[in-house]
Amino acid sequence: MTYKYKKKRKKIDRSNTTLYGHKPVSKIKKIVALVITIIFAILLVFFGYCIGEPIYNYIKNPPETNPNVWTPPEITDVVIENTSSDSKIDPVSSREWSAYALRPVDMLNEELFVSAVDSAKNAGYTSVLVPLKIEGGEIYYATKANIALLNGEIVKSKLELSDICKTIKRSGLMPIASISVLNDNLSPVNESDVGFVIQESGVLWYDDYINVGGKPWISPFSVSSKKYLSQISDEVSLAGFDAILISDIAFPEFEESDFVEIGDIIRNEELRGTVLYETALIFSDCASFTIYRTYASEIINNEDEFLEKTDYMPPFTTVAVEFDYGSIENKVIYNDEEFILSEMNIYERTTLISKVVSSKFDNVELIPIVSSDEMMQGDIDEAIRALSELGYEKYIIE
Repeated sequence: MTYKYKKKRKKIDRSNTTLYGHKPVSKIKKIVALVITIIFAILLVFFGYCIGEPIYNYIKNPPETNPNVWTPPEITDVVIENTSSDSKIDPVSSREWSAYALRPVDMLNEELFVSAVDSAKNAGYTSVLVPLKIEGGEIYYATKANIALLNGEIVKSKLELSDICKTIKRSGLMPIASISVLNDNLSPVNESDVGFVIQESGVLWYDDYINVGGKPWISPFSVSSKKYLSQISDEVSLAGFDAILISDIAFPEFEESDFVEIGDIIRNEELRGTVLYETALIFSDCASFTIYRTYASEIINNEDEFLEKTDYMPPFTTVAVEFDYGSIENKVIYNDEEFILSEMNIYERTTLISKVVSSKFDNVELIPIVSSDEMMQGDIDEAIRALSELGYEKYIIE
């Protein structure tokens, strides 16, 4: 037997409905609905006009193509540059640069040092020459070399070598280290075997009586002095200098009595030349560019023993020559013609000295050094002008 369910009829309250069963709508609701409809219609027309008109105008009048608008570059074959050590890099030795030499006082603290570097940059120089070890033996950085720490008069600055290089390079300049090698009267004081000693007594040798200013000198024959210089060389090498200028690779001016006291070791000419060259080699790997410093007066008078004995052997084929105007004899002979320096201005003197010095060398690059200690700025400018016209691409102003 199957059952059929009858759907119950919904009971309608006729008192509150229309003929078709809907509730009657009040007049207020009708008015509200009408207002909303009108507002919606207005908004629809407004937005339709705002959006539609630009689209219509764009279709009707399309914009012209702007040739200056950036477009992605075409993809071509990619060439990967070789960045290994074999890649071609412009060496420091072939660059054109001008160096300003800092003074020892500029190295006393960070503030003075940074100020001096900024001054060099603002003056238009591209390099900075940093006095690390100067004539007499003072050191102007925080060295850890044992002998330097024995004497409180040697280390004059607490600046770290790495910070010195970083500061100069951050300024966009090239750092050049300056080392006075054998002109050292301080290191032998507390370590006598660093200096020359009297053969018989083993006592430290002085170049004169102490009470009249006599000084000891570092000896290139000494094993201890070579170790001391090697420690300094290693520190400079690790710091990151682009070039190094070494000077004072020479013996003191001995008298005949000194040869007797110290011994024949300082009389042997061949041995002297060999030991000077070996001493210079201690600093040859400190930077990619090694420069030997001397004086124009010594070259003109053939008094530079290092250059004479070594015959400019590598890596010392670049020579920085200080134009020591006051030390050169007033009468200069060049190409069989006599010149009187006192009758010439700085431009003429610089030109003449440069020509005389250049005539003494073959296959050697010369870098002039102009000392500004006793010169007016106008004279310095004239000296630089002369060097530029002579074709020098590197020079140093002290």
